[in-house]
Amino acid sequence: MIQLQFLAHVDEEKCTGCKLCERICPSGAIEMVEKKATIDGERCIDCQRCIDRCKKENAISRAPRPAEVFRYVDHTDVDQAQIKLFCHKAGILPDLPVCGCTRTTGREAVAAVLKGAKTPEDICAMTGLRAGCGIYCMTRIFQVFEVCGIELDDPKDRRWINLTLSLDDLSEEKVAQIDKIYPQCHVGEDWKRLKRRHPTSVTKEGTHA
Repeated sequence: MIQLQFLAHVDEEKCTGCKLCERICPSGAIEMVEKKATIDGERCIDCQRCIDRCKKENAISRAPRPAEVFRYVDHTDVDQAQIKLFCHKAGILPDLPVCGCTRTTGREAVAAVLKGAKTPEDICAMTGLRAGCGIYCMTRIFQVFEVCGIELDDPKDRRWINLTLSLDDLSEEKVAQIDKIYPQCHVGEDWKRLKRRHPTSVTKEGTHA
């Protein structure tokens, strides 16, 4: 859950329509209308990436919201057994955060998908995920979508990329590829040692048994 008191605001006179802010917005809150950036306040999570990206033109700033809002998905009205199952398959714990910045739990992330999130932008807009660093939680977002049976197409503008955080996120096939290119790193040896310690390690990229 995150608490929001501000949202992005565009100065149309300064906006050049370069689309850089649209491409970097993690929640899909920015859209170009008649070559000007427009902000959807219902999706904005006040991450301020657009402000940082628009330093040259300074066309975007923070503006107070009319009323304070929260980004949170209530998981209590979703099948708890299903949430637990998907969390287990994704290798995450239901009540522990999948995002260190917003403290969004695995349970909430899964509930967001079960309630209609179809893209990383959707899940970010609903939960506030990626309002902080926006890096490490992406791995968990991909894993949640995969175990929920939702395939994600590569974005045309590369707003996000599927990352791995540890050996436990790699498949045996991927480890073999890395070993072939970088044998001096002994990745395969470490992966096998990890698998022996944790028998429920990855069975295919991004998911757990």
